Amino acid sequence: MASTHRALPVLLRICAVIDQLFIVEVGPFGQQLAADARTEWLATGNRLRPADVEQYVALLAQHIEDPERRDAFVRDARECIRL
Repeated sequence: MASTHRALPVLLRICAVIDQLFIVEVGPFGQQLAADARTEWLATGNRLRPADVEQYVALLAQHIEDPERRDAFVRDARECIRL
């Protein structure tokens, strides 16, 4: 049986807000990319700290080719983590 990793509910809420930023940035296909990134992010272990969300942001950011847009997304996503 495969182990299931979890994240604190507050971290999942932060990720949901970041997902919306990402979808606005990349378009409707961003929803599937975000779901895939979330699965990959959780597969590596339990997520207990706000700093863990930085790894999730990095997984999403790799799908934004334009460096300026990617930097803007990362900056906005980090503001969500600080809330």
